[in-house]
Amino acid sequence: MTGKAYPPAPKHLRAACAHPEGHLTSHGSRATLQAYLDDGLVYRNDADGYRLPAETAQAQGVGPYVITGAGRRAILNESQLAAIDSADEDGALRNVSWPTAAALARLALVEYRDATGTPQPTDGDDGRTGPKHRPFLTPAGVEAARAAKPQP
Repeated sequence: MTGKAYPPAPKHLRAACAHPEGHLTSHGSRATLQAYLDDGLVYRNDADGYRLPAETAQAQGVGPYVITGAGRRAILNESQLAAIDSADEDGALRNVSWPTAAALARLALVEYRDATGTPQPTDGDDGRTGPKHRPFLTPAGVEAARAAKPQP
């Protein structure tokens, strides 16, 4: 017997994760969207900018649905979760494989930085000398990491 995949239709959450402002640009069915809302994976604000409860977000919300830290975590595999959860206080990922770092970069959860801290588009590996830039959590990555920790 196979269980249902969780979260449902993760491609929509992946697209939201990679979106610069975390907007859910598509969501499939209304039932899928409601599952995202009920599970705290996305939210929607009212006209005054306050987060609506999941029960009323579809009917009364204004503007885009936005992915949460929990929504970002829901689409990650075990190695990706381990990588963001093990980041240093400065957000640097240590001892993470390049495929994991690259996948997190595509989801906008990490960015590569050079030795001076300047963001770079890739890890700088030319295929001969290895990576020159290290992965660091972005603000979205920090939000995803914090979603795993109990909030006071």
